[in-house]
Amino acid sequence: MTSQGEKTWALGLMPKVDPKDVTDIISRISDVALVLSDTGKITSISCNPDFVGRDAVKKWAGLQVQDVLNVESVPKFELRLKQFRENSGSAKAVELNHIARDGLDELPMRYSLHAIGSDGDILMLGSDMRPIADMQQQLVSAQIALENDYEAQREHDIRFRVLMESSDTATLLVSVKDGNVVACNAAAEKLLGKPRGVLVDGPLDAEFESKGRADVVNRMVSAASEQSVSPVIAKSRLTKLMLSLRPTLFRGVNGQMLLCKITVAGGADRSLDQLQAQLTGLYDSGVDAIVFVDAAGQILSANDAFPKLADITHAYSLRHRSISEFLGRGSVDVNVMLENARRTGQMRLYATRLVSEHGSERAVEISTTQISAGGQAIFGMIIRDSRRVEASGGPKKQITDVDMQSVIELIGGHSLKDIVARTTDVVEKMCIETAVEMTSNNRVAAAEMLGLSRQSLYVKLRKYGLLSKG
Repeated sequence: MTSQGEKTWALGLMPKVDPKDVTDIISRISDVALVLSDTGKITSISCNPDFVGRDAVKKWAGLQVQDVLNVESVPKFELRLKQFRENSGSAKAVELNHIARDGLDELPMRYSLHAIGSDGDILMLGSDMRPIADMQQQLVSAQIALENDYEAQREHDIRFRVLMESSDTATLLVSVKDGNVVACNAAAEKLLGKPRGVLVDGPLDAEFESKGRADVVNRMVSAASEQSVSPVIAKSRLTKLMLSLRPTLFRGVNGQMLLCKITVAGGADRSLDQLQAQLTGLYDSGVDAIVFVDAAGQILSANDAFPKLADITHAYSLRHRSISEFLGRGSVDVNVMLENARRTGQMRLYATRLVSEHGSERAVEISTTQISAGGQAIFGMIIRDSRRVEASGGPKKQITDVDMQSVIELIGGHSLKDIVARTTDVVEKMCIETAVEMTSNNRVAAAEMLGLSRQSLYVKLRKYGLLSKG
């Protein structure tokens, strides 16, 4: 009141309020109002008329405020109360959770603390946080639903990829809108002769000798729409094969799509399947060991005959091991065979010794062929036990009668030193001839096999008249 008796907010003065109206004002500006004694006992409670649960809250009167808070909220309340008293009635609002009791579920509230009177009483004005908590729960539920949808999408994507890759039939997914390949499997890469990185996102018609742009796609759409029994026949631009395309039209998220299964037109595909089955049977059941290695000699795969030949208990232990570990001359043998296979495409009947897992050796003959697989050069080796050839008196490099006679004639006319030197020359010549023949006249490989430098090998070839041989 001013001196003139007017009600005003000016100069920090508050209009006079009837004490009867204070309780109503407080209950309107907050959901719950608690008056605490200096010991923390709830002495008075006022609730907003629209507050749900006011009857249960009013039963808190006479209890310690800690008795109606959950275990996590008690230390938060005591800390904020301590700060309030230390700062002379100034402290930030605090969010507390009341325990479920008297038919009321757990109640989240946000309280502001205010000092009233001079006896240490505190007024706590609380706002119901349940609407906000419900909203937060809805956001969490929406986030969980999004995560579940994302995981389900990833699961479907994995299943799709596994299904595509496990199929032996060349399969493409094509967008009707732009005619581009959306996805393909490994069988399609092989049949069309191009890697996946080139096929995907590229126009399908570019892979065929078509009459015009989108010719093949339009023909497939027509065939799929009419549910035609006859496939679409088109010639591959790269492999020149006549291919049979069987389309299925469906609607995707971004428009119509074509699922296209491709086979070789006519009976060539059946012949190919038969040949594949025959080769697989030969690989699995063949008597001779078959080993595939990469350009560095690392074993990629081997049939069951190889572990038996090398006395290996578990075939899976061969993976990523070098074939040189099982050859008598190690890397020398590998370099000779792979180098010759690179130059001429193959190397036949290379004689060496196979070293088993336990150190025993046996004579073998190895035929090596270079193969192109997935754009990379690999080498197929057929390893045959040659002990039966040696036992049957098969062709082996022998010291000739002329060489032996020339040595015998030295006895009686020359010293033992001269005779031994002459014998050494005969053996040396035989070893050099053998190495040159085994390496198909590859002088670098022969020098490596004999442990000589290239210059030393050429000197010895000239010495024995072998330089022009081969």
